[in-house]
Amino acid sequence: MERDGKMGVQLDGSIGVGVSRLEVIGGPSGRRRRTKAERARIAAESMMPGVTVADTARKHGTTRWQIYDWRKQIRKGN
Repeated sequence: MERDGKMGVQLDGSIGVGVSRLEVIGGPSGRRRRTKAERARIAAESMMPGVTVADTARKHGTTRWQIYDWRKQIRKGN
């Protein structure tokens, strides 16, 4: 871990290696807000044959654990 002295931002990577991409999410908390329909669609997509949860998470900019939680909610009927 390297600490950038100018901005006080913690960057992942080795010394001398730059950050290739930085995504800034606007809004008060920096969190994405998804509707129930969006969460259900993403969770259903992850359950398709031959599709991995990790690939689905990367595609939609979320985590595997979030998708697993959405899938559990669908199973419970929420």
